[in-house]
Amino acid sequence: IMPPGIAKHHDSYMTNYIKTGTKKMIGTQREVTAQRKDGSIFNCKLGISETKESGLICGFILDVTTEKAAEAEILAKQRLTEKIIDAAFDALFVINERGIIEMVNTASTAVFGWSQEEFIGQNISIIMPPDHAANHNGYLSRYLKTGFKKMIGKEREVEARRKDGSTFPCILGMSEVDDLGSKQFVGFIRDVTIQKSLLLAQAEREASDSLLYNILPEHIAKRLKEDPSHIADLYNNTTILFADIVGFTDRTSVMSPHDVVVMLNDIFSRFDYLVDIYDLNKVKTIGDCYMVTSIPSDELEHDGCSRVCRFALDMMKAVRSFNNTGPRHGQINFRIGIATGQVVAGVVGTKRFLFDMWGD
Repeated sequence: IMPPGIAKHHDSYMTNYIKTGTKKMIGTQREVTAQRKDGSIFNCKLGISETKESGLICGFILDVTTEKAAEAEILAKQRLTEKIIDAAFDALFVINERGIIEMVNTASTAVFGWSQEEFIGQNISIIMPPDHAANHNGYLSRYLKTGFKKMIGKEREVEARRKDGSTFPCILGMSEVDDLGSKQFVGFIRDVTIQKSLLLAQAEREASDSLLYNILPEHIAKRLKEDPSHIADLYNNTTILFADIVGFTDRTSVMSPHDVVVMLNDIFSRFDYLVDIYDLNKVKTIGDCYMVTSIPSDELEHDGCSRVCRFALDMMKAVRSFNNTGPRHGQINFRIGIATGQVVAGVVGTKRFLFDMWGD
């Protein structure tokens, strides 16, 4: 019942035992292979015992083919699971109830810089900044005592620490696994350094665009972003409004600088509000002078003059409203002039852009 490779040595094993009394197999169990009548081989457990009275040696054989196949299937599934875990882009950690790392995937070594061998057996706090690492065991023991889940089953953005001591932002997700009464915790960590940088860059671009659109007409700002070279255009039908305070120099000569700025900010803020309502282009303010034009574009110029005129009427209302507040240094009056004609318009300078206009 033995495969040929073992059968040819069997008699010598027996002879050696009878001569020396050295028990190699007797009284033990061992996994071996056996051979059927048809020549097929199968795995089995062999146990051998000796009866002193009769001088017989008894062998007990248990066919473990099914068990071995089941073990092989389990091992194959384990290897597949390990490959799937290692194929994950996110770092993965498995820790026990004491916070000791029992398993990591390949991504963890790439993200944090420690090898798998260096990770296993260490406390998970090694990947945390010092302020969090000092409290982690307390978090874990508190959960095991109370069952209150603060992080488990959730995702949160936290800081993590690499082997070289550098920190980075990451998304941490935690799950709990109950394995025959013992708890294990699985953590998934995704480095979001690049995403955070992109979001920051996007926020900076949006802030820059917002500032640019606040300085220049929108269509001019877009042209400047696409082509930062000189922008100079001729417009045949642009309406310009110019306004200033009557007697400004004499009035402000007896006012403090702070009061002058407060007064101008109040009245000009009212005008700025009207600029947005009528979709006009605020060119600039110089001292007490306020300059506004219709949007200098042939496509948008069909009603620019009427919008500027309506804006001027509302400016007068805004001035009356300001005077009704009882300004500290007395009421003010504005001169407002409007003209329509041909202008040259362009962006001047490279710092603090100004979309200025020239014409008769």
